[in-house]
Amino acid sequence: MLCAAILTFACALAAAQNVNITSIDNKVLQRLASLLESNRTLNTRELALLNRTAANFGIDNELVNNLTKLVRNNSEVIEDGSYVYEEGRKNPEEPPVEKSPDYASSVVLASDLLSLTAAVAKVKERACREQGYKFLDGLLLNKRFALQMFDASAKSPQGLLYGSSYHLGNFDECVGIRDRSDSNLPMDGQYCLAAIKWRESEEAKKVRTGRGEILRWAVCVPNACRANAVQDFVTDVLSHTVGNSTSVELTERDCYMRRPVVVKPLDVAFLAICLLFGAILAISTIYEIYSIKWGNQKSSIVHDLIVSFSVINNVKKIISTKQNNTLGLECVTGIKSFAMIFIVAGHACMFIASGPVMNPDEWDKLTRQPVNSLMLSNHLLVDTFLFLSAFLFSRLLLIELDKRRGRLNVIPILVFRYIRVTPAYLIVILFYMTWLPKIGEGPLWGDKIQLEQERCMDSWWANILYINNYVNTDKLCMFQSWYLSVDTQLFFIAPIFIYSLWRWSRIGPVFLSFCIVITLVVPSVITYIDRLDPTILFYAKDFTDFAGNFYFKEAYIKTHMKMVTYLMGILTGYILHRIQSENYTLSRTLKFFAWITSIVLGSVTVFSVSVFYQEWYEYNVIEAAAYISLHKLAWGIANGWLIVACATGCGGWMCTLLKWKFLVPISRLTFCAYLVNGVVELYYVGQLRHPMHVTIFTITANAISHMVLTFLLAFILCITFESPIHGIEKILLRTLARPVLSDNAVKGQPSSNTSQSKPES
Repeated sequence: MLCAAILTFACALAAAQNVNITSIDNKVLQRLASLLESNRTLNTRELALLNRTAANFGIDNELVNNLTKLVRNNSEVIEDGSYVYEEGRKNPEEPPVEKSPDYASSVVLASDLLSLTAAVAKVKERACREQGYKFLDGLLLNKRFALQMFDASAKSPQGLLYGSSYHLGNFDECVGIRDRSDSNLPMDGQYCLAAIKWRESEEAKKVRTGRGEILRWAVCVPNACRANAVQDFVTDVLSHTVGNSTSVELTERDCYMRRPVVVKPLDVAFLAICLLFGAILAISTIYEIYSIKWGNQKSSIVHDLIVSFSVINNVKKIISTKQNNTLGLECVTGIKSFAMIFIVAGHACMFIASGPVMNPDEWDKLTRQPVNSLMLSNHLLVDTFLFLSAFLFSRLLLIELDKRRGRLNVIPILVFRYIRVTPAYLIVILFYMTWLPKIGEGPLWGDKIQLEQERCMDSWWANILYINNYVNTDKLCMFQSWYLSVDTQLFFIAPIFIYSLWRWSRIGPVFLSFCIVITLVVPSVITYIDRLDPTILFYAKDFTDFAGNFYFKEAYIKTHMKMVTYLMGILTGYILHRIQSENYTLSRTLKFFAWITSIVLGSVTVFSVSVFYQEWYEYNVIEAAAYISLHKLAWGIANGWLIVACATGCGGWMCTLLKWKFLVPISRLTFCAYLVNGVVELYYVGQLRHPMHVTIFTITANAISHMVLTFLLAFILCITFESPIHGIEKILLRTLARPVLSDNAVKGQPSSNTSQSKPES
């Protein structure tokens, strides 16, 4: 205790290059004197530590001895305008702090004040340096604001060898600090989360498990300090403790302090849009209530347009379990529902594992267990939505081509598809750009939410043009938005393949098969040349930021890497169309062989991914190149037979499960759930105050809560934006296109929200 107190002031005087002992605050000296009275003697070890520390900082031993004598004698000093902070409370409303030397000294002893003082003296920004000295003096004088600021910062790390890399301190205590005891130098708390990086060996860089050599360290600093000053401060402190083997990274986004909410024109515009839609929904709902109770419900274009915005009408559409279908495609709703549920659960697991956790090694253990392969195969469920999108489009467009004998204008289909998808999508993007950063706070809020806002401000136009999987991929707005771009791009070229299948019964299938082979070869060649992973591997170390992951942005989100699944969906739609239109009966042998093949391929595809997470696995570029394409082909075959079997009445209990009526409302929310899921995941990580202990139970519990929140937000978004737009689309299609791929295009067509599957993820 005495060593730290004496050397703190000695270091401060030496750093100021003006060793004038008369400039020391008399009150502080009296405080040190009282501490001396409680412990007059120093043992040999303490004296050795004192001398070694003094030597390290270049402090003359004679200066330390003189300062010690001065404190012992409690000599009188002359004030010359240097820092003098009155020990008493100037603010009568400030809660009293017990003047306990034991508590104050325990706080002082918990910190290396020598390092802090030397670092503060080197701060270039005057305002930050002044507040830094005020903090150090306040710490010795037992001031509440100083104790809170120190208390809110991370202390000696715990569990480093256990893998714990997030030391978040106390966020709320830090940002809640308000000191107005000195009207000339008011101080507020500012929370900064520094990234401390150790030098990694080349061998350590190759290890993908764990969290790497990065430590997130919380420091509570005065509000006058900018990020670069805090970075230099932390760097200087570390140089005195662990040497120069570390580097510190800290940006303005990593520092947070409470400020008044700033409302920008774009924020007002977003609110205006929401209020406008809210008013339209209210008026439409009132109109429908009036029509039901007192008015005439005779259908007309104007009536249908107004009612399409009614909350009552949209809620009825969403919760309805009716499916009028003679094509046998009810199973599609079940596949969509289960796929989206597991996609949301997979996203939750990924964000939990890559966020602040106490035991990241536990996630690595879970990934090695084959039973968890379904979560690790989350990308296959995304491919399922691509498959369903292509299948439905192919099946319905072939029906329309038969009806119109090939005379079909696809331009309205493409235009209405854009109109159907974009409004709800754009609303979520605007929410990211405006109010999302303002609805919460937390240690990682800037690192997650504000970063996402900045990316959306830069790349929103690429999103609504559906090219963001090729343009500005390092600034991807909404990590899951790549799917919409892939689906839209393939949707625009799909009519070429579908028309060729209808027009040329022999050449069309050959052409499609040739394209499938090409789409199998291309990913394999790219994987072989670039030595890529066999598929996306969800190591927590690699996915602290999706847009920063090389495989994700350079391979996973590219359309040319996903085409095989989409083309398999088109082929399945064509096969089912031929079976149903020609009343072809599947033989018992064929059905048995198809079920065995489907089960084997599906199981192998799902569970084989676990191999790549095993410690004994060694990367083989040929295996990776073969796996990247073949596992997608196998998954497409498994899904294709499942749909064909259900549609032809040989699905058994699997078909019964997929036709469960409870899944119908969920399937109608899949698109909106896909859009809002990112909000739930980012908010969870951004506001997290303390690292979570990872177990299968905690992950499952959190994943379930994320699913509930995701579908709840999806329900709200669907009622307010997606369902009304879809209602208008159906009316316009019925009026203008007469009809083209609307819900009334075929008698008994599935009454789902869209003519294609939109997940999607």
